[in-house]
Amino acid sequence: MRVADYIVNYLITQGVTDVFGLPGGVVLDFLYALDKRKDKIKPHLNYHEQAAAFAACGYAQTTGRLGVAYATRGPGIANMLTAVADAYYDSTPVLFITAHGNTRDSAGMRIYAEQEMNPIPLVEEISKYAVRIDKLADIKAELIKACSLAVTDRKGPVVLDILSSLWVQDIDNPRDKVAEATKAIANALPQARRPVLLIGDGLREPKAVFAIKQFAMNTQIPILSSRFAQDIVPDSAMYFGYIGSHATRYSNFILAKADLIIALGNRLAFPVESASFRPIVEGTQIIRVDIDDNEFIRAMPNSQNFAVDAGRICNELASLKCHYNEEAAWLNICNELKASLWSYDTEFPIDFIAKILTNIPADSIIVSDVGNNEFWLSRAYTYAKAVNRILYSKSFGALGCAIPKAIGAFYTRRKPVVCFVGDQGLQLNIQELEYIAQHQLPIMIIVLNNFASGMIKDAEVKRFEGALLHTTLASGYGVPDIQAVAKAYGIEYYFLEQGSNLDWIKSLDAASKPFICEIKMAEEVALSPTLPKDNSCQDLQPGIDRALYDYLDAL
Repeated sequence: MRVADYIVNYLITQGVTDVFGLPGGVVLDFLYALDKRKDKIKPHLNYHEQAAAFAACGYAQTTGRLGVAYATRGPGIANMLTAVADAYYDSTPVLFITAHGNTRDSAGMRIYAEQEMNPIPLVEEISKYAVRIDKLADIKAELIKACSLAVTDRKGPVVLDILSSLWVQDIDNPRDKVAEATKAIANALPQARRPVLLIGDGLREPKAVFAIKQFAMNTQIPILSSRFAQDIVPDSAMYFGYIGSHATRYSNFILAKADLIIALGNRLAFPVESASFRPIVEGTQIIRVDIDDNEFIRAMPNSQNFAVDAGRICNELASLKCHYNEEAAWLNICNELKASLWSYDTEFPIDFIAKILTNIPADSIIVSDVGNNEFWLSRAYTYAKAVNRILYSKSFGALGCAIPKAIGAFYTRRKPVVCFVGDQGLQLNIQELEYIAQHQLPIMIIVLNNFASGMIKDAEVKRFEGALLHTTLASGYGVPDIQAVAKAYGIEYYFLEQGSNLDWIKSLDAASKPFICEIKMAEEVALSPTLPKDNSCQDLQPGIDRALYDYLDAL
């Protein structure tokens, strides 16, 4: 946890709900840390530091709790002095926070750095406690001491002047956190019958990937992932797909049956209050490891949270000697679920995309745009047993990102790139085809053309009873002639359909030019599977044979 976040969290525990101040360069990290927790503690912008300090005095006088004001160095803290004195004379408990940019003594010089001064001598006689903090190791003790002095015995103001470079430093000992998290996992595993590792996009460092594969094999723990992390350990025998509202079905079944979830670099961003996922988090022990402790603001029942780099944990887990109960039985269940549901949701265009993926070089980077095309690609990637790296626009979902990202991806390795894009996403940055053509980049652009804004069309069907607007050719949407577009930019064009010979794709490594390949499909081709609201997380639609569902659900 960063120092700025630690201080904000501590203030929240002390009952502080409002903080007053005027931003300055050396206190911006503190302001932004406040803003991240504005649901609990709100920063207020005043227009003079003295006014901010007096506002904190008014807050403290009214509530009886600790008031807090902040100001920048030099003139900022100087402007606060009158209010500091007021708080001292009236025994008002206020924490005044300021910061400084360097620790060097003036060595006899009248001024060493612009705006820098040591405010402690100025406030010592008008405060209960004032300290200048230049060492990370002093933060916790000095903060606790100052806040305690402000509100105990005869109350009064306290002043902390913090070295600005400390704001962003990790206040916890990472080594200790790694040990704590590793111990928690080691203690939980022997008590579990059906554990899973749930990995996310925060687990991409090669050493960590190698280590987590080794740990999973040593302990026979199944690995699940987010959809965006499906390319991290796709070649592991312990990997059982990605979870979510458009999951590989067997993955959601496995998640629903787990009694211990060890989440590594995974935000657990699914809606915990939903009827689909609430039973899972309520009935399962969860160990969460994430480098960003603010992710833990999303509260999970039955969870232990560790703010530490997930990669560090993996290196420790690789040598961990522990097992869980019923290893063979649990792994047999996972394998049966995967075998039973492996071929579900692989109809056109997924089966055809999978054939393309089996023909591209394993070291080619795949880039995906946003829309139905990315979900088809994700399912095809698993079905094809591909191992390529995939680039998505993840949480932000920026339509039109794929072609520019493919350009950048090429320059990382100077190797062919395969770019999947929908007909709408193609048009958002279509001008970059000129760059690709001009520089003859070996980028294979596969346009999944359903002549519709498919994802939005599906939403319109659900919400407006089929009254479509601007999402199909009949309702105002338009698609250019893709072959004519390719010709206009001087890029070779291929029309791909089921039955097309795809052997030529294998020679992409030898190619030194771009291609545009078009796959046409009817606008009625639906995105599946999906998880309807309030269904159990494993009950994706369209539904499977009900007898098979009941059998698998009871495993």
